Amino acid sequence: MSGIVDALVEGHASIARAQFLEVDAVTSLYFERCSEDENAGRNAAVQGEFVHVEVAFVLSITEYAATRMISLGCDLRLRLHRVSAAFASGEIDLGKATALSDALANVSDDALDLIEQLLLDGADKCSSSRLKARARSLIARHDPEGVRARRRRAQEDRDVRISAGVDGMSTLDGVLPAVGAHIVAAKLQTMSRQVCARDPRTLAQRRADALVALSEGRAVLACACGTDCGRDVEPVSAPSQATILVGVNVSTLLGFDDLPAFLHGYGAIDAELAREIAADAVWRQVLTLSEKDRHILCQNLTGTHGFSAGGPVLGVGRRSSAPLVSPAAVAARKRYREERTYRPSAALARTVRTRDGTCRFPNCGVRAENCDLDHTVAFNHENPDRGGLTTEQNLASVCRKHHRLKTWGYWTVRQIGGGALEWVAPTGSLVVTKPRGASCDPDVQPDEVERFRLTESHVVERLFRCQGRGVEADLEFMLDSTVAGWRRRRPLARAAIPSHVVNEPPPF
Repeated sequence: MSGIVDALVEGHASIARAQFLEVDAVTSLYFERCSEDENAGRNAAVQGEFVHVEVAFVLSITEYAATRMISLGCDLRLRLHRVSAAFASGEIDLGKATALSDALANVSDDALDLIEQLLLDGADKCSSSRLKARARSLIARHDPEGVRARRRRAQEDRDVRISAGVDGMSTLDGVLPAVGAHIVAAKLQTMSRQVCARDPRTLAQRRADALVALSEGRAVLACACGTDCGRDVEPVSAPSQATILVGVNVSTLLGFDDLPAFLHGYGAIDAELAREIAADAVWRQVLTLSEKDRHILCQNLTGTHGFSAGGPVLGVGRRSSAPLVSPAAVAARKRYREERTYRPSAALARTVRTRDGTCRFPNCGVRAENCDLDHTVAFNHENPDRGGLTTEQNLASVCRKHHRLKTWGYWTVRQIGGGALEWVAPTGSLVVTKPRGASCDPDVQPDEVERFRLTESHVVERLFRCQGRGVEADLEFMLDSTVAGWRRRRPLARAAIPSHVVNEPPPF
């Protein structure tokens, strides 16, 4: 089996090298024709304008495909030298080279080399879609001004078009701002799931019908079960609102920095857009820890009250009433009970899905809310103390297909700390996947400078005492501990920040 896999890998690399040679040859032809046009005295704006027609005829491909090939070749030869070298060596294939060319098309020259270098690190293990997502994240971090300017220009090109199809069908095609597109998708998904179980339509068909229903001014999709199930009655109260999730640093919301935010289901967005969304949003605090913070917390707390390291998300804030008994005792009893119950609590499920973002299998992009919460070490229903407990350190979001793959033993997986999973392929190859939730930036290096450090002894002590009240502790404490004199410098900040803060969904 190993020999077959090795041959497959080498064969794919050989095809990639051949693809590079073809693109490079097409590019050479383009520059040769441009030189001929220049020698003939043609204007520089129209030199080489018909090369794509010649390439399309020679290779028996469409003119559009020929144009894309020429564009990629020029990018590789003139701008993307690192990508060109990786493509030439077979490290990446045509699909990945094209994805990188598209993603880096408008990056400023000052940031291009660094972003290109970071993107190519591990690119051979990433799918094209994952490379595009990483590119958005890195570009937002290292070229924030460019991201902001390009987003404003791109919003001017938003449009929705309809084109005639065949068999009485039409195609609806639209380019929308990312937030607006996710609002539409969430609303259609909600409407399509409100019909009864006897509705004969597929989920895709119901989404299409829901769009028509919305356009007709209806807030509910009529059920097609053929019975009087009552699911198609218009609500008397206000219709349900679609919700999107945006993860953003507290320091960014307060204007101390312009780190990128993360729109769930899309990826990195610029700080300005995140602040616009947060202006009329519902906030929920997500307490996250870096690897250094988590290590120090474990050193201080392990062995005292059972504190252990999970992933980057320590917890998701919630409203809670003042307990009549010791908060620490209540929290300990509740944690003990929940760890020995197979189904995760709503708070734990929310924390794990917020941490993971997508299915944790390598290169899978299924959203976490559509995944199973899988016990990495199987839960022992007969005696929970002998099996995998229901804790964040033993749970991961895995889509149904890859859950079955793991259950049947084709792939194995183990938690290696910090929310990271180590997958073992049937061939014995190891792949590590990290959390990709809206509040976790997998492209941040552990040694990067962060404004909020929770490492001093007095901070650790205060955090430990506050665990019984929920992880949200309070935003003022975080500011008091990390930004000296913030109350004096920003007297209006406290009044402007809701008492129950940060990082969750704006309702629309």
